[in-house]
Amino acid sequence: MPTLAAWLHGAMPGVFALPAGIGDVLTGLFAVPAAIAVGAGTAQGRRAAITWNLFGLADFAVAITMGFITSPGPFQLIVPNLPSIGTGAYPDVLTPAFVVPSSILLHALSLRQLMRQRAGSVQPR
Repeated sequence: MPTLAAWLHGAMPGVFALPAGIGDVLTGLFAVPAAIAVGAGTAQGRRAAITWNLFGLADFAVAITMGFITSPGPFQLIVPNLPSIGTGAYPDVLTPAFVVPSSILLHALSLRQLMRQRAGSVQPR
């Protein structure tokens, strides 16, 4: 269940769900204009895509940090009114185990490719 929906149904603490969920929604919404901009092949489009990738990586940093400090364990600093963010059982465990690392890698590869391009031309490799 998506983060904000789980929070609305009372299945996830708001202290984790709100920053992580809002960041996810904004990253997804900004993806469309960033893709259109980079598709234009201009330097401004390239900068928009770089900014979007950095925003996406910052969203992951916030979500991972909040997950660590709100989940039961040695790193827990905030004790929410709900016991856990619910990522310890199948299929929810797939998100932090595979989806998050894969998405971080895709952002990093996208940034690498954008940095390799010249500002004025698009050169796929």
